[in-house]
Amino acid sequence: MLNLVAGRYFLEVARAQSIRQAADRLQLAPSAISRQISKLEHDLNIRLVERRSGGVVLTEAGRILVGHLEEIFDRVDRIEGEIADLQGLKGGTVTVATVEGITRPFLADQIASFRKTHSAVNFRVRVRGRMRVLEALEQHICQIGFIYDHYSHPMIETVGSWRQPLLALAGPSHPFADGREVTLHDLAEMPCVLPDDTFGIHHLVKRAFSRIDRHPRAALVADQFHFLAYHASNTGAVIYLPLQAALNEVKAGLLVPLNLKCPEFEHRHIHAVVRANQQLPPAAAAFLRFIVEAFAVGEMADAELMARLSGGQS
Repeated sequence: MLNLVAGRYFLEVARAQSIRQAADRLQLAPSAISRQISKLEHDLNIRLVERRSGGVVLTEAGRILVGHLEEIFDRVDRIEGEIADLQGLKGGTVTVATVEGITRPFLADQIASFRKTHSAVNFRVRVRGRMRVLEALEQHICQIGFIYDHYSHPMIETVGSWRQPLLALAGPSHPFADGREVTLHDLAEMPCVLPDDTFGIHHLVKRAFSRIDRHPRAALVADQFHFLAYHASNTGAVIYLPLQAALNEVKAGLLVPLNLKCPEFEHRHIHAVVRANQQLPPAAAAFLRFIVEAFAVGEMADAELMARLSGGQS
């Protein structure tokens, strides 16, 4: 009979492609992980991984087992959630992978609000770039994902979206912060800060500039939005972010949306995504419904805020 504990350890090794990294994530000794993998191979009478100096590589049998284990543990999660519902606990763990842009304050606030009426539900949130969010869904690491901008993936479907145009923002003392209409040509000579190339925004900005045969003058590239926003608000650099990624700074008056006319930045969205044909456990399904309803409210609030800011600049 398949040992589920050994199966979980094996899945973590497969995802990390390293026994040592899997052990770090599980907070176990590498030797304990290695013993469980060896026991699993013995029970199944087949080699599952090839151990190499740089980590491990799955055998064909290992790849087959990964697919089945992901389905098994999805089913276990659903069973646990359904039993919790029958017991009136409304418990379970919701696993989320998300881009940074909606983590603060939106996602943090929504989790807190949801738990006011579902206090037994816990959350595990991973913040990462768009491609790694999609990978987390594909590899069954999370149940729900949030990504920015267009994507195409045969195993992923959108269940809700929130219009989030990409904005050019700068500190209130910036010469273009007075509401005048500007174009990318106007901003091409201005220093800016960019998220690194693991973020879709990085590529979107570079594509937009390349279409006018220019390049963004990136004085700083980093993998953390709030670090970039702080730098932009204190140095006069321009930053390109959706409103939700800089909402606290905008409300505090530290960053001002510039009146940029750029059609490529207009039709962008935050998407709530799941694996296609996925049956979510009750807690995750309830949170997904909750968050999609909040998207509609958030979109209206964004429009009202942008209208107020535009009126204040004119």
